[in-house]
Amino acid sequence: MVERLRKIGFAKLTSVEDALDLLFSNTKTVNTEEIDTPKALNRIIAEDIESEIDVPGFDKSAMDGYALIAEDTFEASPNNPKFVKKVGKIEIGEASDLSIKRGEAIRISTGAVIPNGGDAVVKIEDTEIEENNIIKIYNPVAPGKNVAKQGEDIHKEEIILKKGTELKAEHIALLSSQGIPKILIRKRPRVSVFATGDELVEIGEPLSKSQIYNSNTPMIANLVRTYGGEIISEATVKDDKSFITEKMLQAIPSSDIVIFTGGTSVGTQDYLPEVVNENANVLTHGVAMRPGEPILIAHKNETLIFCLPGTPVAAYVGFLKFAGPAIRKMMGAKETDPRKELIAEIDKDIPVSRMGYLHYLRVYLEIKEDKIIARSVRLKGSGIITSLTNSDGIIEISKEQEGLKAGEKILVKLLPI
Repeated sequence: MVERLRKIGFAKLTSVEDALDLLFSNTKTVNTEEIDTPKALNRIIAEDIESEIDVPGFDKSAMDGYALIAEDTFEASPNNPKFVKKVGKIEIGEASDLSIKRGEAIRISTGAVIPNGGDAVVKIEDTEIEENNIIKIYNPVAPGKNVAKQGEDIHKEEIILKKGTELKAEHIALLSSQGIPKILIRKRPRVSVFATGDELVEIGEPLSKSQIYNSNTPMIANLVRTYGGEIISEATVKDDKSFITEKMLQAIPSSDIVIFTGGTSVGTQDYLPEVVNENANVLTHGVAMRPGEPILIAHKNETLIFCLPGTPVAAYVGFLKFAGPAIRKMMGAKETDPRKELIAEIDKDIPVSRMGYLHYLRVYLEIKEDKIIARSVRLKGSGIITSLTNSDGIIEISKEQEGLKAGEKILVKLLPI
């Protein structure tokens, strides 16, 4: 089969949608572990989190002022102030058994417990205190005014975070406000990354005229970390079938995912398709996308194998579309593609070379006359790394489109951060 592909190329390509369906139907979910809540940044929670307490846990003041009975302020105005007597003071964090009757008020700080009998707080700036602790009130308040009621933010037993949520600083604050010390999360998928090619030289080594530095391994390894995976192995592999086979079979038992770059197409030195076909179950080889057509996706037992093109942009795009989402899927993330999106206008006509393929256009963004304008970096040139570093995002041009028209509104998926 491989020799036939070398002669005729990819006779049949899988659509991106079908390739994703095949991938996700063969993607396992990794195990769970418990972790200290403050250390859970960017981790995926493995269960719904239920509130253990009301937040706030008591009626509290939302203002510095005076807690009182609202009815004592009715019809108050600067020309017709109402009068109450100050009978005490409550600070934030202070437990108090003070209570209020009609005609009384208690000085209260923001966040302090509303005393028994009180049903409102009048702001300090709407009052004036006179001799003998008499308080003049210049503006009325309704019952409940400037009072944060118990459970107003969160009710006990309410689900506060859904399984699959990626925890950010605000989520950790929410969990901490509940006094939850540990949470159950998904483990990070273990990923091995290999770059293949006799032409590759490691950073720091001397470079001959026919060689290039290996940029794919550090790029893919850091994308793995960005998407939540854990790198357990990374190496450069020469174009030798037996050596590639050895590296793959060594990596599979300890890895949830194995990623290769290079050697995925139909050249005489492209051994990866042979190795994978002989040692694993191929889901697809050849996807109707540009760049990235030679992508191969396979699995052996529960380990996923991705063979991405050797050109950096094609490898990058292939990772964003397949390997990255697989990492997220393994962790049970609600969103398998975490990239942010925005609507922009394309700056000029962009034709595609061939319909039937999903094309990926790299763009940078400008704001002009209150519009977000997307300017193309390039459609072709999958070996040009600067087309990524000069981009803000990627536009997907569907397989049914002949291209884009100047001024057309398009969806831009920002590069991952």
